[in-house]
Amino acid sequence: MLKLTELLLEGRLEKAAEDYLSMMVKKSPFKGKVYIAGGYVRDQVMGLNPKDIDLVVELPDGGIKFAEWICKKVGVYKKGSNPVIYPKFGTAKFQLYRVVHKGLDISELEFEAVMTRSEEYERGSRKPKVKAGTLAQDVERRDFTVNSLLKDLTTGEILDLTGMGHKDIARGVVQTPLNPDVIFSDDPLRMLRAVRFTVKYGWDLPMFMIKAMKRNANMLPTISNERIRDELNKMLVSKRPKQAIRIMQATGLIKHVMPELEILNGLKQNKYHKWDVMGHTLEVLSKTKPSVITRLAGLMHDIGKADAQTIIDGEIHFYKHELISADIAGSIMKRLSYDNAIIKAVKTAIGNHMRLKPAGSEGEIISDKALRKLKKDLGKHLEDTLNVIHADNESHADAYNLPNQIGGIKTRLKFLDMGSGGKLMTPIDGNHIIKRYKLDKKLDGRLIGALKKAVEEVMFEKPNLTTKEAFAITDKLYKKLK
Repeated sequence: MLKLTELLLEGRLEKAAEDYLSMMVKKSPFKGKVYIAGGYVRDQVMGLNPKDIDLVVELPDGGIKFAEWICKKVGVYKKGSNPVIYPKFGTAKFQLYRVVHKGLDISELEFEAVMTRSEEYERGSRKPKVKAGTLAQDVERRDFTVNSLLKDLTTGEILDLTGMGHKDIARGVVQTPLNPDVIFSDDPLRMLRAVRFTVKYGWDLPMFMIKAMKRNANMLPTISNERIRDELNKMLVSKRPKQAIRIMQATGLIKHVMPELEILNGLKQNKYHKWDVMGHTLEVLSKTKPSVITRLAGLMHDIGKADAQTIIDGEIHFYKHELISADIAGSIMKRLSYDNAIIKAVKTAIGNHMRLKPAGSEGEIISDKALRKLKKDLGKHLEDTLNVIHADNESHADAYNLPNQIGGIKTRLKFLDMGSGGKLMTPIDGNHIIKRYKLDKKLDGRLIGALKKAVEEVMFEKPNLTTKEAFAITDKLYKKLK
């Protein structure tokens, strides 16, 4: 969630920066040559708060020359660091430190400037050979027509050189400015971006685009796992994650992003469900909160059901599928280069999503002891796990839905006695045990662990255990084990 101050400033900094850049350009040698390109202009046309000002300068090496000029003009030029120059691509990134315009400090914004250019890709390479080009050539290399609009910083005029940008925004269509086979083969990640734009704005993907994506889907593995992961994340946290997965299935992209999902299509379930495993999975996905962790967990919470499926007396069962699913999800996330913290959080949510099934329709059956253990076991992953369980509870056959269970569980957790400070803390630790029984930390590690665990188990039942009571437990067990 954005803080109030961030909400108030959202879009205002960028608009102030645009006005400042326009003012500077009008008085410069670059007058009539500098344009804002891409998503910023698209969002302005759509009435949204624009972000990420990318500049196109209609001169050979224009991006680098403009970046150096404005940094020097403002007095923030520092060779090698502001601007940062990428000569091979004719690109420069810069910041306007200490610049305040219309009462707003635009120092934190980063701008990218590039010359108008044409690109030529070699097969298998994502790094094109670039050379100076015309405005028309620069626009044609853009991924989609909706991103092909330019805004002239000198006049404020919006240029639609493809003749399709305004029209496609108005009718909500995602299509490429040139032959999609060319656009996708130049950079296959654009196929995932097409899916993302479709679900982000609720736009249409024409059949010729879907067919082109099918033809080029097998090129996706040439893209780095990190780029694929980032696009997947953006799709999942959108308002239409279910549609994103369906489109990736229809285009064949899913086979190169998460092929493990494919086996869930048509996989029959038992009486507790009204959809096959894939249908149920997508329902859960759409009902989870829009965070990367909960959406990934929702997407993969049943991904191990094909491996877990057994049929006994004609009835389908998926015993321990949550543990199998967690392991498969971990492997997928490692392949897609997720960091360990996200992997652990997602695996925890998946591995525990069946844990509250016996807890009752409103969480009334589960004991306080079991709730304390749940809270301690899940720790910081509790909220995400409960969110996934709730989405799963709401996505079963009508007779087996549990829409009120997690609400009841949360109410009980809110008033649950967790002992002093609201956190289960044993009154004795390993050092106390070592000292009392004159044990050796290395030689008696198992015994020490057993004594500690005995105290912890009692604390789930009695969270305000005293030191005297804790030693009474260890004394009794020590006599048995020594």
